[in-house]
Amino acid sequence: MENFKVLIVDDDEIDRISVRRALKTANLTVDSVEAWDCKSAIAILEQQNFDCIFMDYRLPDQNGLVLVRDIRQRGIRIPLVVLTGQGDEQIAVELMKAGASDYLPKSKISAEALARILHNAVRIYRAEQDAEIAKQQREQLARQREDFVYRLTHDLRTPLVAADRMLTLFEEEAFGPIPAEMHTAIATMIRSNQNLLQMVNTILEVYRHDAGHKVLSFTLCNILNVIEEVTQALQPLAKEKNLQLMVDASEVANQVRSPMVMGDYLELNRVFTNILGNAIKFTDQGFVSIHLSLVEETANLTMNPINMIAIAIEDTGAGISEHDQPHLFERFRQGENKRSGSGLGLYLSHRIIEAHQGKITVRSQLGQGSCFCVLLPVA
Repeated sequence: MENFKVLIVDDDEIDRISVRRALKTANLTVDSVEAWDCKSAIAILEQQNFDCIFMDYRLPDQNGLVLVRDIRQRGIRIPLVVLTGQGDEQIAVELMKAGASDYLPKSKISAEALARILHNAVRIYRAEQDAEIAKQQREQLARQREDFVYRLTHDLRTPLVAADRMLTLFEEEAFGPIPAEMHTAIATMIRSNQNLLQMVNTILEVYRHDAGHKVLSFTLCNILNVIEEVTQALQPLAKEKNLQLMVDASEVANQVRSPMVMGDYLELNRVFTNILGNAIKFTDQGFVSIHLSLVEETANLTMNPINMIAIAIEDTGAGISEHDQPHLFERFRQGENKRSGSGLGLYLSHRIIEAHQGKITVRSQLGQGSCFCVLLPVA
């Protein structure tokens, strides 16, 4: 049988005896401690822990409402049941607002009533405690995971950056001439090292977004400038594979002077670098094209059409299976292609575009290429 420890606060000895007798009659194993006013109750609560408090509303030094507020302000969350000779509903409302767990007129005190109230109050309190503990454990786990990711990425970045600098020096023959075959090997090592560094950076960015620590710097951005900068940076990769890399902004140029969006320039650069880089990576012959256009989308809340800039990145690559397409933007979701990466790049891109109030979609067919379309609101 469960044992309860309760505090009974009442200046009337007869009423205290009545509560003890009712609890005993209910066949409850109860260890009771008694106090006769607010001051003595607070002194006891500072020294001992209880499962429940039964207290009179009218006490010699203060009324029950003041005591309830005082107890709650001290951070004591245990169940608190107020007993009074008055059946005033307004008093009951005020007590519950102040933090009382329940309210019972003394005229209705019985073994059954007190047992039911005690069981219910303790059950609810323990459930709340369990929920709070679970919440704290989740928060602690999240902090530990976040700390682990930050430490891991920092510890990985340092040697990778150092290795990248050293390999570059070797490639530039800073330590002396090297044979042609070594140039090829070093170039391969540099690409592998940079891919790994990019993966580490992506992991860090994903956890920043997921933890809500990522702060975007929104300014007016010319989206065509972003696309051209990304294209220039990735043009060497396309040339290595003899791929045509084309940008067509004629449709937008005929409608607006500059295709402007409100966005974080660096984050948008990250998105298009990832999507365009994937297009080049998974395309062995043919072309990769970027087409800009203006479209109208219906806003969810107002149902009014809004102007959007559509950036469609199309390739003639391997394509994506129907099985993979619905899960493409999920976290750590890798495709079936053997050249698929960590499964974080598209997830991060999706998060960034969502933060810009935009959309990112894909249509693809195996063996016939893919088309990723990013929609961003016109500034």
